[in-house]
Amino acid sequence: MTRVVVDKIEVQQDGLKFGDPIGCHYHWLEPDKVDSYGDSVRRLAAKVELAADGFERTATLSEEVFAGEAADALRDRAGRRHEESVSVRDNLRGLGRAINAYSDVLRRHREGLDQLRAFAAAQGLEIRDNRIWPPVETIAGDAPQKEIDAWERDWKAYQQCFETKIELRDARRVSTRELIKALADHAGVHPDKDRARFVAADANQVKFGELRREAAEEAMEAVQANDRADAAQRTVDGLKRREQSALDDLEEMVLAERPPAEIQAQADKVAALHRELTEARVEAREADTVADREQAQANRAARNLEDAEAGKPRLADQTSWQSADLKDRLG
Repeated sequence: MTRVVVDKIEVQQDGLKFGDPIGCHYHWLEPDKVDSYGDSVRRLAAKVELAADGFERTATLSEEVFAGEAADALRDRAGRRHEESVSVRDNLRGLGRAINAYSDVLRRHREGLDQLRAFAAAQGLEIRDNRIWPPVETIAGDAPQKEIDAWERDWKAYQQCFETKIELRDARRVSTRELIKALADHAGVHPDKDRARFVAADANQVKFGELRREAAEEAMEAVQANDRADAAQRTVDGLKRREQSALDDLEEMVLAERPPAEIQAQADKVAALHRELTEARVEAREADTVADREQAQANRAARNLEDAEAGKPRLADQTSWQSADLKDRLG
């Protein structure tokens, strides 16, 4: 008996090995349905684009059109919403493009499988149960040369089908990874590649995923605290402008020798604004203190994550695991 002499391709993924039946049936999502979903995502991005334009126009309203404290707050909020909507718009656009690109890959994959099946049929290979079956593994050593040549030709045709199948599968997997990355970027959540790795922390073990979540939470709290501090400072600035404007009006009323009752009412207004401004300054200082504290905690969490990824030992919070003082335990 004689065994065919060809180079086997080692393929670990899916357990597909040279000599196995080659599947040629398309069983993934229909490309047209995937394409339709990608188009809907891109249409949503177009709607977000309209919102971004509206926020931008609001944020750029001039003082001549809309002035005052409420106008300043509206412009500031519209500016932040514009940045957020632009980010969402860009993410949706990228996600829609990735989905449309994936549908093209699926379409090429389906067409490639159809061509693979047609090629195998044209070469006379057996196709059964939507699979291309390899030729017989052995042939008698005393078989006629014509039969041996046909047997080797069938094996070469099978090898070509096998290599084509691997290329089609790898191209689809690359596009799938790109789609997953686009989805992760859009959602702001990325798979934890190091979930099985640990960093020593004395008696405890700390997962990379926990460190990442901790750093993300601390960073978000720091951002929110800074936003509150900025809002408090904007309130102070607005009150300062109102107080100065009220003082200017009071000065003009005094110079114009307006009735005492009007001057007193304006003076009371200035005094009320001054009290409100004093309280706002206290709140702003407190907000700044909180923001500084949250930023320090965020920086510490970021350093812990950086040290862990660099392989440096991370000390656990001693208050969370150390036993009480011996003096307290023994009296």
